[in-house]
Formats: sequence, structure tokens, C-alpha cells
Amino acid sequence: MARPRRVLGIKFYGLGNIAMILPTVASVRGEGEVEVDFLTLPGNRSLLEQSGLVSRVLTIDVDSFRGFLWAVFRLLGQLRQGYDAVLDFEQFMKLSSILASFTKAPALIGFNTDGQSRGWLYTHRVAYADTDHMADIFMRLAVPLGRETLPAPLILLPTESADREAVRLRFPPDEERPLVVMHVGTGPNFDRIAIKRWSASNFARLADYLVRERNFRVVFTGVGDEESGLVDQVVDMMGESDSATNACDSLTVGELTALLAHSLCVVTNDTSILHLAGLMHAPAVTFFGPTEPRLYGPRGPLDLVFYEQLFCSPCLSNYNLKISWCVNPVCMKRIDVPRVIETMEREFFPRLQEAAIDAGDEVHS
Repeated sequence: MARPRRVLGIKFYGLGNIAMILPTVASVRGEGEVEVDFLTLPGNRSLLEQSGLVSRVLTIDVDSFRGFLWAVFRLLGQLRQGYDAVLDFEQFMKLSSILASFTKAPALIGFNTDGQSRGWLYTHRVAYADTDHMADIFMRLAVPLGRETLPAPLILLPTESADREAVRLRFPPDEERPLVVMHVGTGPNFDRIAIKRWSASNFARLADYLVRERNFRVVFTGVGDEESGLVDQVVDMMGESDSATNACDSLTVGELTALLAHSLCVVTNDTSILHLAGLMHAPAVTFFGPTEPRLYGPRGPLDLVFYEQLFCSPCLSNYNLKISWCVNPVCMKRIDVPRVIETMEREFFPRLQEAAIDAGDEVHS
């Protein structure tokens, strides 16, 4: 295949997915010799623009049927912009492949996911299998273009000075009281219960410990009424709530990434903020159960993962459209607070301290 000049990427759902796709976009773009546009949902625009890796972000509205039809009509002309290739990053959705065909690009590259009957829509069918981290699986779409970098590199997302200053003003640096970000939600829930969530009471107990024993300040993040209400529950359960801040719906994506870079670490369920933390090289403590950390876990050297690996896990995958019938997520319930604290004290905090010492040595060398 001839080297492309203009490429369109497509991925709709998941800010975390966009974060894991950015290494592929960087590899395809190279030193700027390839122009990359991206088609996604409006909520992902700011992260793509912040990355500086895409030339143009196209969006499609799926909040209403009328808005969706208007968006498709508007896109028809925009998609025919002389693209040489389209990379469809969706793992099972067919809408993306249909829109890709509207481009008339000579190379349509997408996942041939088992059981999803979507491979026939592409000129280059990339076998999908849950064999690697999703960042590496996404990178496989660049192989037909000869632009892959495997394993997918850990990239550092740039932040705007205005976002960094806004975070500094709201959460002034304090060496005596480090900042820890906690994310208790898991984004939109499409199952009967939110099976990917560690319980609110567990987060409250862990937050209290970090405040009392480690003298940390805790900032809770989230988006939407459900996550804001969940954070309110956690703060109400805390005995040290004076040291906690509910920052739900009060941060832009740029400010959120600046906050992650500003924090000592991030404690989170398996959701988008985990992958944003990875883009900022912020150490993470993460809880997994219905999904597998081998596929979606953090990739940094300091990160800590809790995963029970029960016989019924993982029950959410791209083969079942990430829909589970589980109503008793024992995989999450079995991750108890005392073990989390003991493991953080034994493994996580010593690693952070060692990394801080090494960083100080580098500064003074």
C-alpha cells in the first residue's frame, strides 16, 4: 500500500478509548508528514485537540434521532475530503464502518471481530482478539499502512498553562499535604447494576485512611448527576470530610488532565480517568473485576492493580458488546479495604518514594 497523505480515524464512545488510541494517531502522523482527522462524539473533541496530533475533529450527535440524522447529512460532504485511508477503531459497532465507506477512501481498515459480521465492510480486515493491551490492539490498525509502533508507546499529553494555573489556584501545592485524586464512578452504565464500581463505603474508608495516616488531601472527580451523587455519598460517609473536595462537573478535560499531573497519585475504578492518568504519567491504583487489566489496565511502572481473576471474570468484553447479566459482582466485593491499604503501604508508596528520590537525583545531576 502506498504511504498515505491524509487519514481519517473513527471512534465514537469512550474518552478512555480515545486516550488509548492516541499512540496510534501519533505513529500514523509521524513527524507531521501524514495529516490525521478524527470523527468522534462531541465529548471527545477537547482531548483530541489538546493532544495536538489531529488536524481536524469531526463530530456526530447521537443524543437524539433528529440530531443524528442532521449530523449524518452534514458529514456526507465533510467525509469526502480525499482521504487515502480510514482507520475504524470501533471494535463492534457497524455505524462507523458505514460512515467510513462514505469517504470513498481506497483503504478502509477495521477490526474483523468474531461474531459481529463487520469485516466485509473493509478493504483491510484486521483480526480482533483479546490478546494484548487495547493500546497495542488499536496500534494493529496501523500495520497495513506500515506506520505501527509496537508495543504502543507511552505518550505524554501536553497541558495548557491556563489549565495548570487554574488547578494551582484551586489546589495550591503543599508538600506537607499531597493531593490524591479519587474517581468513584465508572461512566455510563449499560448493565442492570454498575458492576465495575468498587463500593462507595470502601472509597470512604480508604480516603479516611489516606487523610489520617498519610496526611493527604483528596479530590473526587466525576461527570454527571449520578457520579456527583455518588461522590456526595462517599464524602458523607467520611470522618475526615473536611480534607475532601467534590470536583464533579467543575473541571474541563484540560483542567482534569492538569489536576492529574498535579497529584501524587490517582485511585480509580476501570474507567476513562485511568487512561487519562496514563497520558499524564500519573501513578494509579486501580480496581478491576468484570474487565481484565491485561486489556485495559494501566501501563506505567508505578501503577498498582487489584484484580481477583475469578472463574467468571472477565464478563464484559467486545465479543458480548460489553453487556453482562451479572447482578452480584463478587469480583469487586472481594477487594477489601484492609488488603488495599496493606498493599499500598508495602508496594505502592515505597515505589513512589523511590521514584521521587530518583527524580531528585536527576534534577541535581
